[in-house]
Amino acid sequence: MVWEDFKISYSRINAYLFCPYKYNLVYVDNVHIPINPDITFGHIIHAALEKYHSKNGRTLEELMECYDENWKNDGFEDPRDIFEYYERGKVMLENYHKSFMQSETEIVYTEKSFDANIGKYRFIGIIDRIDRYPDGKYEVMDYKTHAKVWPQEKVDNDLQLTIYAYACKNVFGFNPDKISVYFLSENKKIYTQRTQAQIENAVNLCLETAGKITSESFDPDVTKCPMCDFKNKCKFSTANEK
Repeated sequence: MVWEDFKISYSRINAYLFCPYKYNLVYVDNVHIPINPDITFGHIIHAALEKYHSKNGRTLEELMECYDENWKNDGFEDPRDIFEYYERGKVMLENYHKSFMQSETEIVYTEKSFDANIGKYRFIGIIDRIDRYPDGKYEVMDYKTHAKVWPQEKVDNDLQLTIYAYACKNVFGFNPDKISVYFLSENKKIYTQRTQAQIENAVNLCLETAGKITSESFDPDVTKCPMCDFKNKCKFSTANEK
């Protein structure tokens, strides 16, 4: 594989840290992760919110129109699942809208892409939302659609949020005053901060991982097999061993 135009992203780094061979399957061999209802649902909600805010929507009716326009049945095998996920999404967006209408912030960006230099590599990504408060402070926000709310410790150590903090400073020219994960299923935000030391450690981790990727070091981590999307397809999988 030619690595001259290699770009880092959180998804790539995360895949490699989970299992180097999973990275190889997805990003070298182009084996697609099986689509399932949770993946489809997450894409639908993100797309609906992006469209709603990109046209400066205000009403709940507008938000629900965006929801319906972006709905897809990909990955659903049972019609009952379609109904349950759709209804879950409606409740999620209704609660989101109530909170949004009470917010004092201005939405500056939604689904904002960035392209930052990290060492000799380019790091690309997309931030779900960036808000500005009346006093000029900024909040960087990441949407989550899964049901479980993370504990504070996990939010405080999340690599993706650390990379967002790096991108804000080095691409958009501001240090985020607030960093949040918005758990839409519970309509709850968990706030965190990032120190310069955390950002530097994240950069070093990304550089180290990128180096392993470009050296084509893809040995499998079989301890992760039971949790892997490819556990029933991978030639190294131990998930089904007795």
